[in-house]
Amino acid sequence: MNDDRRRFGERRWDVALLRRYRSGTRGHSMRVQTNRQIDKRAFTLVELLVVIAIIGILIALLLPAVQSAREAARRLQCANNFKQVGLAMHNYHTANDCFPSGMITQRRLPSGTVQAGGYFAWGAFILPYLEMGTLHEKINFCAENYFVDDGTRTASGMRVGTFLCPSDVQGGELVRCCSAGSNGTNADEDVRQSNMAGVADSEDWTSNGVTPLTLADANGVFASGVGCRISQIRDGTSNTLMVGEVTGAGPSSNDGHFWIAWNLLDTFDGINGPFTVIGGEWPTSSFGMRDTGFSSYHPGGCHFLLADGSVQFLSENIDSTTLAALTSRAGGELSANTF
Repeated sequence: MNDDRRRFGERRWDVALLRRYRSGTRGHSMRVQTNRQIDKRAFTLVELLVVIAIIGILIALLLPAVQSAREAARRLQCANNFKQVGLAMHNYHTANDCFPSGMITQRRLPSGTVQAGGYFAWGAFILPYLEMGTLHEKINFCAENYFVDDGTRTASGMRVGTFLCPSDVQGGELVRCCSAGSNGTNADEDVRQSNMAGVADSEDWTSNGVTPLTLADANGVFASGVGCRISQIRDGTSNTLMVGEVTGAGPSSNDGHFWIAWNLLDTFDGINGPFTVIGGEWPTSSFGMRDTGFSSYHPGGCHFLLADGSVQFLSENIDSTTLAALTSRAGGELSANTF
């Protein structure tokens, strides 16, 4: 009897030791397995640096592609603006039997008297055909000039998005034109910038360094006085430039071309030439936009509107003789297959 109890007690003791041993072994195994799992989930410093380096390389590779895609979109928008201007030009021609004057240097008073003055450019005349009739009505075309009359001066400071290029870092700021009156907070914020200028001549758009040539003297489409008719473009409307792209002197410079007046140029200096911020530097003269040339922030050239309403992107490496031939409206230099 006592022997049976002794053996039973020893058996219970053995079972208790076995359970304690198994429990300790299982806990140890679980701790080891958990530690191994934690070790597998962690990153070393080297691995982390490699991942960061790979991400940096990918960003460096993708950034130029993103910038290129954005510039392509801006260039497309700019070309579309030129097409809108071309459509407005032809609608004006349909209504008036001629394209608008490049710039008027005389004004007709209500009494019928004609006096020097006005100086409004082609951009002001096509506003109704750009769905900006309200702005057009604010301009007093009988005023002595575009900055003396209060309503006209206010109108000259209005932003016309169609005349601007989205790639231009100057952003359509107010630029200087005159000393009488301002539309901004400082004296140089006079009239609103434009990225378009009329093509007047292949050599010099002025007769004396200031006044635009008349249509009889200019070989381009735009000039002072009467507007040009399609019938006068004997080289063919698809071979004749009408409006080109221009840039100003840069952000916050308050120097540039403006849409309401004086907005004419010649093609003598080529595209992105030495008197532009793209190809050289802005002219140092007090009215520098008279001495500059056609240019753009698009790589390799700039847009031009042709007299048939089409838009072409001309290379900055275009031959000067070819550019001069494209400028003239009746020189007989080009065939119909120029482009």
